[in-house]
Amino acid sequence: MIEKNYGHWHLDYYCEERDFYTTATGFWNDEGSWDVFFNELKDNEMCKLFGSLGYEIDKAFGVVLFKANDFDDVHDKFVRWVEDMLLPFLEKK
Repeated sequence: MIEKNYGHWHLDYYCEERDFYTTATGFWNDEGSWDVFFNELKDNEMCKLFGSLGYEIDKAFGVVLFKANDFDDVHDKFVRWVEDMLLPFLEKK
């Protein structure tokens, strides 16, 4: 796959056991890698989750979760982030 020709990707995560779905978007950057953004929570919830963790927040695209080199890297990191960060946060609500 020639990834830079795609411009952006939509990443999906679905867990049937929890009936939970979320998504993120990866954008090709000038450095030749992918910036992955998450913008699925209300602003006050996003501040609770990301406020003290040092994440960069873009007003238009959401929270910059991470940078990655290719789709496999993006997908693996997103799944780990959802399972390690997002789901535990949502379970505490």
